[in-house]
Amino acid sequence: MTDSSPKGSLTFEALTLLRDEIIQGKIRPNERLIAVDLAERLRTSRTPIREALQLLEAEGLVVAAKRGYVVREHTRDEIVEIYEVRASLEGMAARLAAQKSGTAAYKEIESIGAHKDSLITSNDRDLIVDLNDRFHAAIFTACGNSRLERINRSNSKHFFNHRIAEMYSKEETKLSIKGHAAILKAIKNHDPDDAETQAQQHVFDALEVTLLKLR
Repeated sequence: MTDSSPKGSLTFEALTLLRDEIIQGKIRPNERLIAVDLAERLRTSRTPIREALQLLEAEGLVVAAKRGYVVREHTRDEIVEIYEVRASLEGMAARLAAQKSGTAAYKEIESIGAHKDSLITSNDRDLIVDLNDRFHAAIFTACGNSRLERINRSNSKHFFNHRIAEMYSKEETKLSIKGHAAILKAIKNHDPDDAETQAQQHVFDALEVTLLKLR
């Protein structure tokens, strides 16, 4: 790890690494995070680790505990709240994207291919998860509202989003891909009402799957 610029600082690098590991489920809920151990593993000093952990606490990903921190485990009610917020954000982003004139707003979304039926029979879970993430990120980019995009990124940093996506069954994958197709169609048709409705329904379908898998 190097320290050459504010954004490339040791603290930022430690924060990024630890955040990614939490979101991807490599560090599990309720797992203890001890600064000295993390500093040794990441080959850096304790100070940037402590600062990174404080920032992760501010993001709601870890909570302070005796002699360090633990990865936060969200309750069922908290997960529902997160998805309710996500439904509002994604619905608004899809609405704004659908209101854009011309084809530029949906071309990038369409080029990702997360709506294609061929994915239903794919066994490449990493590819499906990656295309799903890129699809939703592209909608926020297309909507043209950077503040909305920033709020969504903050609301999406939770381990269960990535973990559950990897656990989808064929039928659940099919429903998700069909949802992508419906959102894309509404945006291409410049139908903001339908785009918002389809985007919100897609999120609530994902919530239903998430709650089922986390039982």
